[in-house]
Amino acid sequence: MNTIRYLLTAVLAGAMLYVPIADAADPPLIRFGRGFAAEEQVWLMSARPDLAPNQGKKYQLKQILFRANPQRFQAYLAGELDGGTAPGLAVIFARSQGVDMKILASICLEAAGSEHFSTTYMAKDGGPVKSVKDLKGRTLGVVGIKTATDLWARAGLLNAGLTPDVDTKVVPLGFPAMGEAVRSGKVDAGTFVEPFYSAEVAKGGLRKLFTAVEAVGYDHELLDIWFGEKFLKAHPDAVRAFLADYVAVTKYYLQNTRQAKTDLHKAGFVRTPLAVYLKNSDWKRDPGARVDVESLKKLAVFMQGKLGWLEKSVKVEDMVDLSYLPR
Repeated sequence: MNTIRYLLTAVLAGAMLYVPIADAADPPLIRFGRGFAAEEQVWLMSARPDLAPNQGKKYQLKQILFRANPQRFQAYLAGELDGGTAPGLAVIFARSQGVDMKILASICLEAAGSEHFSTTYMAKDGGPVKSVKDLKGRTLGVVGIKTATDLWARAGLLNAGLTPDVDTKVVPLGFPAMGEAVRSGKVDAGTFVEPFYSAEVAKGGLRKLFTAVEAVGYDHELLDIWFGEKFLKAHPDAVRAFLADYVAVTKYYLQNTRQAKTDLHKAGFVRTPLAVYLKNSDWKRDPGARVDVESLKKLAVFMQGKLGWLEKSVKVEDMVDLSYLPR
């Protein structure tokens, strides 16, 4: 009898020891919407999860590819995303319409200087478009209407004394199709970002008209990381752990760019030939992922005053929260 009681006690004690393990909750899943240009350190978090020690422990990460920002934001509004990547001005536009999202970190900037890449607008070499003024009565391809590429295109046209949608037609095209569209005459000029820019330059037959930095006249945020406010309130520790990994991966990318690009190419995040991709110039990336808030304020003023995209002003400082970044 004592033996049976002892065995029962031992079994119950063992069961109690295993209860916390069995009931332990899985770390929060972050459903993250991404794009296919300029987001190298974001992609690297999935291509090289060993560089993100909190992944799988303090959060889980599911990256979902989207062609453009509108589809990304629609997925968020439908409850299918928790956060993602987007140009700062796209978030400004969304916030002006009441969407509850906040920018938490920078991915890259449009910056002047030969050491940095800036989104470039090109026309067919040898064609009728020799300068931006020659786009009068012609078409200019951007990746989407009321996107960053559209803003830069319109800024470039305004600088040349042209009125967008009156003197020049702005039409949407995907980045992968942009080179062929310009060469075939489907559009008279197009928008080119890496890695597509270098691939098209290698083919030849295109010439530069202007860059994004030249269009607006100052360095500014290109892509940022945003999260929905409900997710931030529900899982602040998971977001902090995600951003701690993101900053660590950003620093790794900047210090080991060649290896990082090789890993991304091997993982299928980049389709450009590896030899071309490794030679690409790169956007400016802040190692601490700090956001240039002042540049976003300037963009918001331009969007409202020059383009008429915003019905009311947006308080940029209220839509950026850097407190989740590691200190």
